[in-house]
Amino acid sequence: MRSLFWKMFFGAWVTAMVMVVTTIYVTHMAEFGDPRQKDRWEVSAMMGELTRNLRRARRHGPEHFRYWLERQPREFRDRVFAIAPDGTEILGRPLPTDMAPLFQNLHFRNRELRTMVDNKPTVGFFIPLRERGGLRVAFIAGKSKQELLLLFLWRNFWPILLLSMLASGAVCYWLARYLSRPLDKLRIATRRVAAGELDYRVSPALEKRGDELADLARDFDSMTAQVQESMAEQRRLIKDVSHELRSPLARLQVALGIARQKDTHGLEAELEKIGKAADYLEEIIADILSLPVAGGEERKLDDVVEINSLLGALKEDLRHEAGLRGIAIELSTSGGELLVATRGSSLTAALENILRNGIKYSPENSQVSATVLADGNTCHIRVQDSGSGVPAEELKAIFRPFYRTDDARTRESGGVGLGLAIAQRTIHLHGGTITAANATGGGLCVDIALPLVSLDM
Repeated sequence: MRSLFWKMFFGAWVTAMVMVVTTIYVTHMAEFGDPRQKDRWEVSAMMGELTRNLRRARRHGPEHFRYWLERQPREFRDRVFAIAPDGTEILGRPLPTDMAPLFQNLHFRNRELRTMVDNKPTVGFFIPLRERGGLRVAFIAGKSKQELLLLFLWRNFWPILLLSMLASGAVCYWLARYLSRPLDKLRIATRRVAAGELDYRVSPALEKRGDELADLARDFDSMTAQVQESMAEQRRLIKDVSHELRSPLARLQVALGIARQKDTHGLEAELEKIGKAADYLEEIIADILSLPVAGGEERKLDDVVEINSLLGALKEDLRHEAGLRGIAIELSTSGGELLVATRGSSLTAALENILRNGIKYSPENSQVSATVLADGNTCHIRVQDSGSGVPAEELKAIFRPFYRTDDARTRESGGVGLGLAIAQRTIHLHGGTITAANATGGGLCVDIALPLVSLDM
């Protein structure tokens, strides 16, 4: 039982029912032990039979009573003790220890007594005889008060159980829900914050509570706000630094252009390396500046692009880059027109990043395949390379900014781990999803799902 709600509910419910039974036991204990409570005795028929034979014993003597008692069922016989005028028990049995005071107090002036013998209600009678003395009889009229209480509970078990279940169940259900509801809200808030919704707050939903759970919700919101502010400051700092780097980079590129115009005999190779390094640095800065600082940077999708045509154009643009390593780009498009809402060239850049990754991590003389399928109102794009794939535990991590697997940390592969992070952000802004998985035959497979739009009005 892992649910906190059910743990509290059943725990409180069982406790409540135990309290009900205990209350009945405590409040009825004295009543069951009171011999004056004749309605608690279970011997009305036995008592009637006993008194009739006591009257006969007055006329016929103790022998008649002994004769009658010997022929009674043992269950009844064991509850009746009689002292003959000569002081012996009429059937020769030993008397219970607690019964002696009762017999001592029975005489001509005190012919009937009620008391407790061995914790059981007992009634005693003195029967004067014609010859001499009298016959003293003690009758254990009921069971012990514990036995009577258990008998009472057994006979009334279902009504007691039903009432206790209904009453305590309703109260315990409300109590468990009252305590577990804020924990459910906190759990939902934790998952949403973990998914990146740092602006989500849980304390407004618990503002009417004044207990520790409300304090916990406010502390949780305070923590989330601090994390959100810290991440925004971090991204803002990265962008500010990137902006500052662009100025010396621009001067470097200008100086490089001037140097190429002069007599640089013998320095062409070095200048080419400097140019590639400057271009590489420019790409990194552009990727960093494309990362959003906060969710407020999102803008409305105000344009439409056709996916088949877009991927066909990207294939042509990347053909030369892929051909340098002998990599073929295989494109399989859908037969119909697939329109997707977009903004500017953001979707184009995201798909280009994914295709470039496929080319970058595929071995020479291999291929990268891109497949487009339509499923109802959704367009599916699958890009698969021929590389070695990604460890299963890192498939989700590759979409984090600046994350790179160990196999990708080489100067030849390039990049700083921003391409997939930017692509994921862009796909989500378009209302789609993006996932990565290792293909069965080898390589990494990136699946993209985008909602289609219709221009029919």
